[in-house]
Amino acid sequence: MNELQDADAVVAAVAERGLLFVSDPKRESAFHVLTGEFPRGSWWSHPRANDIYDRLQTVERHPDVLLAKLLAGKVTLIHRSLWPAVLAVVTAREPWQLDGLPPLAAQALAALDQAEAAGAPPPDLSRTVSKELESRLLAQAENVHTSSGKHATRLQPWNTWAANVGCAAAPDLGQAKKVLEAAAARLDPLLLMPWVS
Repeated sequence: MNELQDADAVVAAVAERGLLFVSDPKRESAFHVLTGEFPRGSWWSHPRANDIYDRLQTVERHPDVLLAKLLAGKVTLIHRSLWPAVLAVVTAREPWQLDGLPPLAAQALAALDQAEAAGAPPPDLSRTVSKELESRLLAQAENVHTSSGKHATRLQPWNTWAANVGCAAAPDLGQAKKVLEAAAARLDPLLLMPWVS
């Protein structure tokens, strides 16, 4: 078994590549950086899963790393240098995000928008609705520990997230997409971005 790398190695890989999967069986990922291995099934089956989890939590809290389901519907680590491009894309509310949005998810999105406009905290949403909005990149998702000790996903509007981290959207949506597509191609030339049908 290889010696585990530390969280700094993952942050450095994210900085170098711009985008990195948390885990993937064939592509470079945070799991691979940490272990030197590609996961077979869930990385939770790895003998050092708890140590890996601790390191990934450190990466998640790093001020230069954002997590979002940007590539292939998987959690993707995104370096700060790409945040303006990400923000331009996720706040555009294009058809790839909105077409076929289930009614409950549309209502939840409206409730998030209303809470943001009122300066109120985001509403608690069901797991199903949260996953739908997160997968369409309509809200920023963050894993939190509840008072009962469980993990939960908390959503917030992207503009709220951006204000908290001091990020402004790239001014040109088309150019922002090209920047993200180029970063994804460095990870895997066959990866398609969610807006490409």
